[in-house]
Amino acid sequence: MELTTRADQADLPARIQLMAVVLPGKPVELLNTEAEIDTWRIVEVFSRTGLPFEADLSWSSGTGSGAGAQVTVSRSARICVLARSLRISATNLAKKLNRVGVTVADGFAPTRNTWEVPTGVAEGTPLEVDVPPFAETFRLELAEPGAYAATQIAVKDALGDTRGAYNAAFQPHSGIPVGGASKIAATTTHPGTLARVVFHLSL
Repeated sequence: MELTTRADQADLPARIQLMAVVLPGKPVELLNTEAEIDTWRIVEVFSRTGLPFEADLSWSSGTGSGAGAQVTVSRSARICVLARSLRISATNLAKKLNRVGVTVADGFAPTRNTWEVPTGVAEGTPLEVDVPPFAETFRLELAEPGAYAATQIAVKDALGDTRGAYNAAFQPHSGIPVGGASKIAATTTHPGTLARVVFHLSL
């Protein structure tokens, strides 16, 4: 049951801002560990410098090929998976060096996390975002409050057909259910605004 490694830390290189273009920091492997048998693992990832980052997890249990997921970490996050092997890499979301760490303990705890897709929407330039693994619900957030009433959200299936439609100003407080959706799309009559799609993960 014992993992080969249960904790580690690393420095994530900063993102670089060049005019209107942001160059993402290079992903850094944070943990690569395995055990002889699988059990529930509680994974805690955190920033020692208090800055946001993205964690990319892949794991396997039993004789299966495993699963993968991405999590946006504002400062710290707790993730529970059934795993025999576990690999985590991290990418900085800040414009300065970010010291991050991870610890893994055996045990089970209900957890819920998020994956954030930064984007933008403008009249004549719709946004479209793929639904990530383990997503249950999502919410579209807009930087300009006046853009909400002018923005429509569509939930599309794998064939590209719209299966649900919402006005951004009237999204459910608990988030819009993903179900079997493949993509999230949004159009607006607003001149343009920065936006983000926040997916709530059953992870």
